[in-house]
Amino acid sequence: MGFFDNMRKPKGKLGNIQLKSMNKEHTPVSLWGLKHLDIKPDDIVLDIGCGGGININRMAKKAKMVYGVDYSIESVNLSREVNRQEIYDGKVKVLEGNVAKLPFEDNTFDIVTAFETVYFWPDIEKCFGEVKRVLKPGGTFLIGMESNGSDNLIMKFWKQFIDMELYTDEEISSFLRNNNYSEITAYIRDGRKKEEIIKSNGKENRVNDDYSNVSFSDKFVDWVTVVARK
Repeated sequence: MGFFDNMRKPKGKLGNIQLKSMNKEHTPVSLWGLKHLDIKPDDIVLDIGCGGGININRMAKKAKMVYGVDYSIESVNLSREVNRQEIYDGKVKVLEGNVAKLPFEDNTFDIVTAFETVYFWPDIEKCFGEVKRVLKPGGTFLIGMESNGSDNLIMKFWKQFIDMELYTDEEISSFLRNNNYSEITAYIRDGRKKEEIIKSNGKENRVNDDYSNVSFSDKFVDWVTVVARK
């Protein structure tokens, strides 16, 4: 398995190295996304496509319990390593599984997150329906992406080498509406203008963004976080 294939499904030593690198490189956009999530002490959370497990670790500091699921066994193993203490304490559990058929019962989670992973989901609208199945009524689904579609040179470059689909905030919101999610809000970060664009109920507002975590990507692409409720 080559470098670019490992971006989709990490495997072996190369996959392990890339996962550790992504834990670091995706930190700025992930922390920005988490700003839009209100995790309560009694919440049970699921992180789909958990990768290297760093976001599980962050959310476990606030939530009652955090589950991670990934279809890459390399990701599962590293997530377990990163969260070794939290697993021992009974606050984290990481499983191998596929978003198309999640290994959980209906109405299990207060929050489901998907950071930097929906690009690789097969039949994304159907997968959004599967997420809705495992969410409790009124539960929150958060999607985090490092680019608002492929309308920029960087993402066009990556798409030549990686089997992935790049979505805009409008497309993601449409997929959610088609699955009857409610209270859909899209947050778009324009790092060049230091602004955050908030789209909700057909309205658009701009606010100053004082987010201070340094990232290479925000000089060229708009970050996106979309939040919806079941």
